[in-house]
Amino acid sequence: MRRVRAFTGPVRSLWPMLRRFLAFDRRSPMRRVWFAIPALFTFLALTSSAVAVSAAGYARLSTDVAPVFQRVHLRCDSDSSRYTGWITVDLDVRKPTSTVTLHAEGQDLERLTLTQGGKAIAVKRRAGEEGMLFLAAARPLATGKARLEIHFKNAYNTQAVGLYRVQRGDLGYLFTQFESADARKAFPCWDEPGFKFPYQITLVIPERERAVTNTPIASQTARNGWKTIVFEKTPPLPSYLLAIAVGQLEFVDVPGTHVPTRVVTVKGQSHLAGLAVAAAPPVIAALEAYFDMPYPYRKLDLIAVPEYWYGAMENPGAIVFTESSLLLDPASVSMTSRRTLTRFLAHELAHMWFGDLVTMAWWDDLWLNEAFADWMGDKITEQVAPQFELLVGELPRIEQIMETDARPTTEPIHNPGATPNDAMRSVGLAYFKGKAVLGMFERWIGPDVFRRGVNQYLRAHEWKNAVGADLWAALGEVSGKDVAAAMAGYIDQQGLPLVTVDPQPNGSLRLTQRRFLNSGVKAEPLSWKIPMAIKWSDGAQVHTQRVLVETASTTVALQGGGKQVWVMPNGEARGYYRWTIPQRMMLALSRDAATSMTPAERIAFIGNASALLAGGELHGDAYLRVLADFSNDPDPLVASELLTALGTAQRAFVSDDLRDVFGVYVRRTLGPMARRFGLEKKAGEADVVSLLRPDLLDWLGDEGRDPEALAVAARLAAQYVSDPAGPDPSLAGRALELRAIGGDRALFERYRHEFENARTPEARQNYLAALGRFHDPAIQDEAMAYVLQPAVRVNEMRVVLGQIRAQSDRANDRAFAWLREHYAQVTAKMPQEFQAGLPVYGSGCSQARIDVAKQFFGAPVHQVPGTAKQLAKVTEAVEDCVGLREREGAPVVAYLRGLAASNPH
Repeated sequence: MRRVRAFTGPVRSLWPMLRRFLAFDRRSPMRRVWFAIPALFTFLALTSSAVAVSAAGYARLSTDVAPVFQRVHLRCDSDSSRYTGWITVDLDVRKPTSTVTLHAEGQDLERLTLTQGGKAIAVKRRAGEEGMLFLAAARPLATGKARLEIHFKNAYNTQAVGLYRVQRGDLGYLFTQFESADARKAFPCWDEPGFKFPYQITLVIPERERAVTNTPIASQTARNGWKTIVFEKTPPLPSYLLAIAVGQLEFVDVPGTHVPTRVVTVKGQSHLAGLAVAAAPPVIAALEAYFDMPYPYRKLDLIAVPEYWYGAMENPGAIVFTESSLLLDPASVSMTSRRTLTRFLAHELAHMWFGDLVTMAWWDDLWLNEAFADWMGDKITEQVAPQFELLVGELPRIEQIMETDARPTTEPIHNPGATPNDAMRSVGLAYFKGKAVLGMFERWIGPDVFRRGVNQYLRAHEWKNAVGADLWAALGEVSGKDVAAAMAGYIDQQGLPLVTVDPQPNGSLRLTQRRFLNSGVKAEPLSWKIPMAIKWSDGAQVHTQRVLVETASTTVALQGGGKQVWVMPNGEARGYYRWTIPQRMMLALSRDAATSMTPAERIAFIGNASALLAGGELHGDAYLRVLADFSNDPDPLVASELLTALGTAQRAFVSDDLRDVFGVYVRRTLGPMARRFGLEKKAGEADVVSLLRPDLLDWLGDEGRDPEALAVAARLAAQYVSDPAGPDPSLAGRALELRAIGGDRALFERYRHEFENARTPEARQNYLAALGRFHDPAIQDEAMAYVLQPAVRVNEMRVVLGQIRAQSDRANDRAFAWLREHYAQVTAKMPQEFQAGLPVYGSGCSQARIDVAKQFFGAPVHQVPGTAKQLAKVTEAVEDCVGLREREGAPVVAYLRGLAASNPH
């Protein structure tokens, strides 16, 4: 949804519109007056009674007249650019009113009919902001039933939102993406999640085509080359969960479920559905067991879409996925793609209960909708595919989001004033902070108790809307703990706590909390109720004790007493907080990390060290030494976090002129890892090693400039180009990218040819990413120009541009300059909600670049709702980085140069 302007006062908000009503007409002064008066009163009536304004000032639809059932009838041809349709809506008039409000954005409305008691009522219509449609009745509607019918025509969207058209070869296809507020672009509707009621969709399509919606087909007839498909009524749904797919679709049945289940693909792709067919049934069974409730819908279609902005969308009965995440070739599929398939299935299917069966009342609870599904998806993936070790593997992402949450511009994940676009823009924070907080509270009250509370909540609100407070109440009831009060600190306020642990002479621990902030940053003080798991060693035994820190400072008597050799304040690594301990304990803990801490705790230790660096608690050269100490860690997931931490150091300290000496550090730090795990797949190795190796190879080949890594990549890339099933699929994409670094125009053209003629979605993604890794500036320019060509789908532009930006400072400047020059062309292909994220092109560690970004995105012509907020966040991140480089850069440079001098190779 586009931001609705707040009504800030009668003069400022109403006068611009009133002035248009009172526009001077030289030909007839009296005509001006007589026409202005009724228009004025109509306008005032509409804006005062037909719009509900939230406490934060955002306009919402009135609930005086609410829909209880809507028929949607569309005549669609995927080879055309336009469609026609009509809706019929049964209304419940809850109080006498002359106004009906709904949404209709972009349609040509041809005929509107409002009836009550069998009698038509004349209406006048007016379009408002954000697609609002105001209908003013000639006489008031009485309480009771009424009906609205609207006939319209419209063009298919071309930005992959709303009802949009995709060209695949010679064939056209139609798909929908309605979250958060794009159903209104397809047909008139009540496009807010609180309006949850049944729909019935009818599609008239060419006989050669097939169609899918949320429900099974009720009837089908054919006439004159067209067929009319009437789908069954849906259960109560909000508009954003409706789905449509039309075209020459192919279907593959999925056995092993208790409802009809299929994978749906475009023509010629159904042979790639096998892995999804095998993966879906155990995920569904595991979710049914957790929720103690069968899958709640009549059927399930898993739809692979070639042009799509998001990874997947939880439309009940018709879940949409990107092709590359659902359609995989067993002969050439990477381990990452196998894991992604299971993760996406688990996340989206979890929504069938949490989000679809029970739906948020407004977008302020989108965080809970998505965080719960991601938390649940990780849990289910761990159950059905334990070889991926996902619960531990996701910890580095949570550590990274905690870095973002340490800045003053961070926002609460629960924001009562959120518009749909606000909620979607902060969804990354919502996913990872939200699921980390849920996991922390699950540990606090116990997994079995937590599950009982979730299921009690679902049964109390099934087929209805609910708010987060309803879930906290259910969890509090089953646990006997004040979950709502403890949860509030993490969801209703921004940021995260820092807990300082001071061992006391009597063996107790003094715990002091304050808001964690990066060095030099000032922000309002905050406090939390912190569920902690404190792990410590007395030299003979390791103990764990759970406490709830509720005050600014508290003393905890450890059970059993005794002196602590070391303390790990984030035992089990499920806490959403930072921590400090005395230096002697830090050294004792890290010295024997592999035996004193679990892999999850070691990941948390490294992430916490990165935070202490940003917070001014750890010097830059000491940080690099800490990372080097973990180079011999035997666990591949810890090794993966080490690579993430190297990225932190690289972004903060390594300018283009330091890449050679940093390369020495990379080779020295990652050499033991490469020798332990190998640069190529070994027989019988764990899947998590295969997940680590692409990043390890990339780091050694790109930043480390390691000759062996580059030679391996060149060989694997050549094999892949000639036979995609030849090399290790997990390394193929990264090998292509590393080969591109020194590649010439001939290689670029070969990659472009392979990209346009890729036989699988994953191969297409591999070549797409490689097109952005060429270091030759002339080829970079060609790659950027290429993203505006029809061969590159609208959702693929950002991949190439992002790859170029990530190469170096010079490449980042080049990509940003290109974006500024081609801003109009780029944004014309991009939905508005994604345009708001473009200030990211000013990111990095350059004050000069962010100054240019502030000037460019500060101009009104380069702003959409959300741009200013995103620019502020990027600016703060850049200034943090610049400050860190100024503060710690000198010792880091000295350390790197000294290391390079003593280890030239």
